[in-house]
Amino acid sequence: MFDKLKRKFVMINMALLTIVFVAIFSVIYMLTAIAGDRQAEFALNTIMFAPPRPFPDNPVAANSMVAELDKENNIVKTFSFMNINQDIIARAVRQAGKTEAVSGKIRIDETRYAFLKQKTPYGAKIVFVDRTPQHRTLMNMLLIFLAVGGISLILLFIISVYFANKSIEPIQEVFEKQKQFIADASHELRTPLTVIKTNLALIAANSEATVKSQARWIGYISSQTDRMSGLVDDMLALARVDYMETGPMFSGFDLSQMLNSTLLSFEAILFESHITLEPRIQPEVSLNGDKEGIKKVIDILIDNAVKNTPVNGKVAVSLTGADNKIKLRITNTGPGIAAADLEKIFERFYRADTARSRENGGYGLGLAIAKAIVEQHRGRIYATSNPGADTAFVVELPAG
Repeated sequence: MFDKLKRKFVMINMALLTIVFVAIFSVIYMLTAIAGDRQAEFALNTIMFAPPRPFPDNPVAANSMVAELDKENNIVKTFSFMNINQDIIARAVRQAGKTEAVSGKIRIDETRYAFLKQKTPYGAKIVFVDRTPQHRTLMNMLLIFLAVGGISLILLFIISVYFANKSIEPIQEVFEKQKQFIADASHELRTPLTVIKTNLALIAANSEATVKSQARWIGYISSQTDRMSGLVDDMLALARVDYMETGPMFSGFDLSQMLNSTLLSFEAILFESHITLEPRIQPEVSLNGDKEGIKKVIDILIDNAVKNTPVNGKVAVSLTGADNKIKLRITNTGPGIAAADLEKIFERFYRADTARSRENGGYGLGLAIAKAIVEQHRGRIYATSNPGADTAFVVELPAG
């Protein structure tokens, strides 16, 4: 599909460029030809009605010849500064006499002439001007146009192909990511649906059993329903960020207070998991942004840190604000992340440790949501890691 789109783009571009080139070259060619014809016409009239002076006093007369005819169209007198055979003059007169027009163009062998006829009391007078240089100039110009136009179109074709590829790349990337997103979402939904269907079949097979006796199967159904609900919520959150036309409503709020409140909600989980919390939060750090969006980013990062911290591990949270720049850093001890995965962990449905993520109930959407929200605030989010020691997620936001 994209190859076809690129070809169409290049074809349209080349067609427009060709039309423009042909139009420009045609106008230049026509203006040059008209200028040459007017010059020849001026020379013919000058020689016809004014006696020619010797060359080089009159360069127009240098390439001209004059023939005077009697009433029977016989040549009576000829005149020319050029060394021209009388047979050529006679042939020129015969060709000019074949047309009723008083002026025109003829060709004698390889030489081209413009002529002008004028009736006289004794017969007629015909003036010829050599227009071969003008014709040669037009032919040379045509060859130059064809060469320059051809080379230019080849170069422009290469440039068009290059820019077509560059223009299509972002669209193709988004399209491929969307396809992958749909495929991954379908895969993630298939697993809980299969579990739900299997447990419903077990319940249906024991229709006479009590609800209490089948609590195990019902529990499985409930847990898988919750997982599906979480996945759908995450997907909707991403869709809202991706396709929000006007952007979120920004307002000023105390980020330090929000961070402290969020950490309080994780105290029970930290205590049960025997994880030590080390907060270093600068007070009264204010941010102008989407309050709910930033809270979601904090929830995602802290939840991610807690889930990936082993028992008796440590989570450090620091917040600083200076020079109109806010920096949030959340570090947790643990196995860390391989260098090859540090950039990919923000991709949708990507999980560096698939087995562990599934065990923790993650779908690989949390960090993608966090990145989308941070970028919506013109900020930056990235991760650093020391494999086997710790991992840190850093969020940098403009205070304004």
